[in-house]
Amino acid sequence: MSIQIIDATIHQIAKEKETQGNGCVTLALRQNNLERDTVLARLCDTLITLYRKNSNSNGTLGVDPNDHEFTFLLEDYVTGGDAFIAFTHKTVHLIQERMEQAFMSTGGYALFLRYVADGSDFLMVAMLKLKQGAGIDSVTLDLTETLNIDTSQLHEAARINITRWQADQEPHLTFIKGRGAKDVSDYFRAALACTAFTNSKHHTEAVITAANAFIDARTDLPAEEKTKKRLAMRRALYSCLIAVPDEVPLITVAAAVHPDDPNAFVEFIKQKTDADGYHIDDQFKPHKPSVRGLQRLAAHYGSIHVSFDVDDVQHERVMYDEEHNSIVLKNPPPHIITSVKENGPAQ
Repeated sequence: MSIQIIDATIHQIAKEKETQGNGCVTLALRQNNLERDTVLARLCDTLITLYRKNSNSNGTLGVDPNDHEFTFLLEDYVTGGDAFIAFTHKTVHLIQERMEQAFMSTGGYALFLRYVADGSDFLMVAMLKLKQGAGIDSVTLDLTETLNIDTSQLHEAARINITRWQADQEPHLTFIKGRGAKDVSDYFRAALACTAFTNSKHHTEAVITAANAFIDARTDLPAEEKTKKRLAMRRALYSCLIAVPDEVPLITVAAAVHPDDPNAFVEFIKQKTDADGYHIDDQFKPHKPSVRGLQRLAAHYGSIHVSFDVDDVQHERVMYDEEHNSIVLKNPPPHIITSVKENGPAQ
C-alpha cells in the first residue's frame, strides 16, 4: 500500500509498571516533525500493516467536552487552529493524565502519524515499545547492544479516518482492545476519546456483505460452484448467528463462512482497503432481523409487500421472468388465483 506521510513526530512517555499517581509519568517531548525519509517510510509501512492485522474494534470519537477533550484538540488541529506539534504535545499530556491512574501501565514512545492512503486522510497514534538487540560495529566488527522498536508489541494504538469523521460517517475510528474484562490499555483509549461502535445492524450486514464478496473473490471455484457455496454459506451463517443471545466472536462467524480455513475469511476482511473497509469488530452482537434476511427475502414497492424464503427460489416456487421483468409465483393456492381474477381489470 502506498501512503503519503503528511506529519509525523514521536514523544517519550516514561512510566514504571505498578506505579500510580502524580509524578509517576514523565515526558520528553520532541519539538519538531520527524524527517520524512526512508527510515520513517519503512517504519510507517510496517506499523500500518501490523495495525491492520491487530485492530479489532471500531468506534467514534466521543463528544462530551468534559471527558473527550481529544476530539476538540483534533478538530482545532485539522481546521488549522493548532499546529501539528502543539496538537501532539497537548494530546501527550492527556495520555499522561490517564496513564498516571493506570497502575499496571508502562511507558513507551507515542508516535503520531498523519498520512493519506486510498484517497482518505488518517491520523494514527501508537505507543511503541523498545527491545534490546544486537548490532555490528561497521569499523571494529564487534557486536554491540542496540535498542530497536518492537513492532510485535502493538497493544495501544488508535486510528481516526479524518475523511469519514468530517463527513459524519460512522464508524470513523478503529483501535486495539484487549480481551480481558480489565484491559491495561483502557487509559490510552480514554485519553483519545475512543467510544465503541456497537451498532449490531451495521456489523451483521457488513459480515453478510463480506461473506458474499469472499465467495465472489474465490478464483478456485467455477461460477456454478460459487452459487452452491454461497447458498451453503448463507445457511451456515444463519444457523451460526440466529442462535446467539449476545456477542459472537468473528472467528466463529468465519468458521461458518469458510469451514476449511476460517482465518482466510478474517484475513479477507482485514485486508480490505482502509478507506472502504468493512469495519467489523472481532466480536459483535448479531442483529436478528438482518440475520433472518439470510433465509427470507422481503421487499416493499408501492402497496405491494413481497416476502418468501430463499428455499422457495431454489425450488422454483418463486421465479424471475426476465422477458416480462416480473416475479412469478408457481402453483399458487386456488383462493389467491380466485381473488386476483375477481379484482382484476374489467375485460
